[in-house]
Amino acid sequence: MAENKEITTSSDSNGYQMKTNLGVIAMLISATGMGLVPLFSRWATRTDMFDGALGLNGSDSIGALMACGRMGMGFIFFLVLMVATHKVDTFKKLKLTPAIALGGLMIGMSLACYVTSTLMTTVANAVLFIYTGPVICTLLARIFRKEPMSGLQWICLAVVFIGMLFGEGLLGFGVGGNAFGFDFNLAPSTPEFPQKLVGDAFGLLSGVFYGASMFFNGYRKDADTTARGVWNFIFAVVGAATITLIMNFVGMQPGMENWLVQVNFTAFNWAGAILLWIICGPLALGFLLVAGRNLNAADYSTIAYWEVPVAIVIGMVVFGEAITINTFLGIVLVVAGGAVPSIKNMVQGRKQKQKDEISENLAARIQEQEELEQL
Repeated sequence: MAENKEITTSSDSNGYQMKTNLGVIAMLISATGMGLVPLFSRWATRTDMFDGALGLNGSDSIGALMACGRMGMGFIFFLVLMVATHKVDTFKKLKLTPAIALGGLMIGMSLACYVTSTLMTTVANAVLFIYTGPVICTLLARIFRKEPMSGLQWICLAVVFIGMLFGEGLLGFGVGGNAFGFDFNLAPSTPEFPQKLVGDAFGLLSGVFYGASMFFNGYRKDADTTARGVWNFIFAVVGAATITLIMNFVGMQPGMENWLVQVNFTAFNWAGAILLWIICGPLALGFLLVAGRNLNAADYSTIAYWEVPVAIVIGMVVFGEAITINTFLGIVLVVAGGAVPSIKNMVQGRKQKQKDEISENLAARIQEQEELEQL
C-alpha cells in the first residue's frame, strides 16, 4: 500500500463500498489478538502458567467458560459503542437473519473449543486445527451456495488433510519406526498434556465451527458493523455457553461433572482472564467484523493466517514448546492449502480491477476526444 488514500470497491448488491485499507488493518489487528489466545488462556487457567502437568485451577471446561467471558465482554463493548455512536435505532431496524445469528453462534462455539484445545494440547496443534476453518468455509460454499471448486482448490483440500496427518504424527519422518512412514496409532497423552487426544479433537471442532462462522459472515455485508456486532456477540455468548454446559454436565473424566462453582482462580489467574476477555474479545473479534465487511473473502482468509506465526512464536518462546519437523511440515501444508486459493483469487481480483480501470479510463478518453471533434 504505497498510497495513503483509501481504496474502495463496490462489493454488495445494496451498494456498500468496501474500504480495503481499513479491512487489511482491521484483519491484521484481529489476527494478532487471536494469536494471543494461547498466552492468556494458559495464564488465566493453569495452576502454573508455564507447566501444564500441574493442572488447571478449575475443571476441563474452564477454557470454554473463559470463552463465555470473552464473548460477554465483546457484547458489553459493542453495546456501549452502539449507544455512544447513536446507533440504537440502526440496531432496532436491522433485521436479524439466520446468517447473522449463526455467524455469532459458530464463532462462540469455535472459540470455546479453541481455548479448551490450547489447554489440552500444544499451541502448534491447536492453531493447526483451527486453521482448517477456511477450507471448511470453501466446502460449505461449494455445498450450499453451489460455488464451483477448481482443480487447485481440490488439490489444496487434499494438502490440508495431509498436513493434519503430519501435524498429528500419523505421517512423516520417524513414524512407525521407519525413516518415513504412516501409522494410525495416535498418542493419546504426553507427560505435559495428559488429555492431548481430547485437546486435538477440540482443536478440530474449533476449525469446523470457525469455517462455518466465516461462511455465514459472508452474508449481509450491508449490515452496520456495530449493530451486527451486538447480535454476533449475543449469539457468540450462547455458543460458548453451550459448549461449557455440555462439558460441565457430561464431564471429560470422572469427577469433573457439575463443577461450575469450583473455580479456584488466584489474582494472577484473574489478570490473565481479564486480558483474554478484553484483548482477544472485543478488540480482536470487533476488528474481525470490520474486516469481514470491508474485504473480499480471498483477502479476508489470507490475512487471517497471520494468527498462525503469532501463536507459534508464543508457543516456542513463552512456553518452550519444541516444533518437530513433522509438526512444522503439517503447519506449512495446512497454511499453504488454505491460503493458496485465496492468494490466487486475490491476485486475479487485483488484475481484473486494473483492467476495469484501464477500460473505464480509455472509454472516458474516447468520449472526450469525440466531444472535442464535434466542436
